[in-house]
Amino acid sequence: MRAKTDFIFPPIGHSFIDILKVDIEDGEFDSFASFLASHADRELPIGQLQLEIHAWGGRERFDYFVKWWEALEASGLRPFWTEPNLVYLNLYPGSKPGLTEVCLSPYSSLNALC
Repeated sequence: MRAKTDFIFPPIGHSFIDILKVDIEDGEFDSFASFLASHADRELPIGQLQLEIHAWGGRERFDYFVKWWEALEASGLRPFWTEPNLVYLNLYPGSKPGLTEVCLSPYSSLNALC
């Protein structure tokens, strides 16, 4: 999957997204790897990222997840809020937790608040 931002920015004339909410049912891993790579040479054009993480299908493995999470941090994103999403635990007794909500912001934005 390839992340594209040119479908957002040029048509509406913006170059920055204040709050980006992402809930794409397991697509966040590939999409954000691509999005981060496409912005590797500059600051991310977002003020806050609200992300639902779907850690299943092998992506719950520590070696996979930590590599992906470190890429988020290397891009300058820092978490400032998290909440476990227990919806499937309630719907399917005996299932394992695999969802979480997390909010991240570029370090430069968080640093400006201190």
